[in-house]
Amino acid sequence: MNYLKALILTGILAFGNILSFAQTQEEIAQKLQNPLSNITALPIQYNFGLGTPDYEGTTYTTSFQPVMAFDYGKFSMVHRAVIGTSYLPSTTLGNGSTFGTTDLNYSFYFAPKKKLGNLAFGVGPSIDMPTASDPLLGSGKWNAGASIVAVYQKNKWTLDMVFRQTNSFAGDDERADVNRFVSQTLVAYSLGKGWVVNTFPTITANWNADKGQQWTVPVGGGVSKLVFLGKLPTQFGVQYYNNVVRPDYVGKSELRFTTTFVFSK
Repeated sequence: MNYLKALILTGILAFGNILSFAQTQEEIAQKLQNPLSNITALPIQYNFGLGTPDYEGTTYTTSFQPVMAFDYGKFSMVHRAVIGTSYLPSTTLGNGSTFGTTDLNYSFYFAPKKKLGNLAFGVGPSIDMPTASDPLLGSGKWNAGASIVAVYQKNKWTLDMVFRQTNSFAGDDERADVNRFVSQTLVAYSLGKGWVVNTFPTITANWNADKGQQWTVPVGGGVSKLVFLGKLPTQFGVQYYNNVVRPDYVGKSELRFTTTFVFSK
């Protein structure tokens, strides 16, 4: 009888541990869908540009996007940066390939902890620094502007929108001025056990471009899975987007892989 009780107790504890693991896994996966979450993480994004005009092959960019959040009484401050390396293959005109660093973007948001129901929001400045190692990989300009984010989460659904508008104010006088809008809208649904299906297109507009050449609008989506590498929560994802609206110089589609390491949650 004592052996049976011990076996039953062991089973209950084991089930409790599995349930706790699943809940933690689910909670972290949900937080990663929220750009205002109080976490420290390193998302790494691998983008393959397919069907890019004038290039013989696939363009490739790896971007590192560290996130750090800090609490300050009734609000939090979320810091986000994007820096990467990019590869452009040889052109159809016979020019050689290009590889190097891209421009650096840094943004931070002031986000009140008090939500409006299930809606959270944040606002703050955004700046682009001309760190690109080659003129083809950056604007050559210092750009600044504002960024706004709104997040709605309820049950297994997440909807968030990030809007950023930047304009150039300094830099290489021989390069074109920058007047750029970036929008990222996420719609995500949690399937449980760390699985999430989502769509997260990056819509951009170059207001200085000619009519018909301003907008890039991707349509698509993908799936992600959060696992534990030892004790380190790590999310892997894959997405595919077709650029249904695009300037003449932008590729037809994009294949995106992501790896996100979560250091605090």
